[in-house]
Amino acid sequence: MHSELQSERKLKQAMAAPRAKDLFSSRLRTKLQLVIPIPFETGATRNRGKSLANDFRDYLLTLHSVIRASVPLMEAAEMNCLRLENDELQSALAKYYHRHAREEAHHDEWLLDDLEVIGVAREEVLSRKPSVAVAELVGSQYYWIHHWHPVCLLGYISFMEGYPPRRRQIDAWIVQTGYPETAFRTLAKHSYLDPYHRKALYATMDSLPLGEDHKEWITLNAIYTAEKWSEVLDSFQPSGAIR
Repeated sequence: MHSELQSERKLKQAMAAPRAKDLFSSRLRTKLQLVIPIPFETGATRNRGKSLANDFRDYLLTLHSVIRASVPLMEAAEMNCLRLENDELQSALAKYYHRHAREEAHHDEWLLDDLEVIGVAREEVLSRKPSVAVAELVGSQYYWIHHWHPVCLLGYISFMEGYPPRRRQIDAWIVQTGYPETAFRTLAKHSYLDPYHRKALYATMDSLPLGEDHKEWITLNAIYTAEKWSEVLDSFQPSGAIR
């Protein structure tokens, strides 16, 4: 009798649990698949040698201009979470941003080290004016955080960390650019770390008591981020080789 009661309880729990495809994170990922930029491989065979090496150098420079804002964005989001009143997202959301900001600390320094390997001095990187597209991409996040709701930043993170380069892509870039493997350390680390960060992000989103408005804001920002990132890449790389 006891085993039958246990089986019945487990069956009820299974029936009550949401199916994976019904989770908000799964629906968001499905929508993002429709708008993510074209993968690197589609342009790789047409762009080799010096042109690709130059594209990759500009790619790392642009990536640094975005990554340097990651921790400040999450710190701003955490601060604004703590200012919320009578908001049931406040505590869990603030804890997520606090934890993830610590996880992302110094990643911009990693990129500075990688750029030095290919002959770009730190002073040159830090004095380089960011593109308008980067300013729009990152700046819009501050608007969402400060003037609407810090939950919106989850959409930005879901795209920016949701699609890291795979190891085989990195290996192809090493061959095609002629750069030493040490120039790819940051990308290699992210190819390993970001899938874990994505899993933690999705678990957070699915555990939060998100309303339909929250889900709409996150989704709109995620799609905007994907489209703006494509624009960022196109702003310096008309060949479309690095994606």
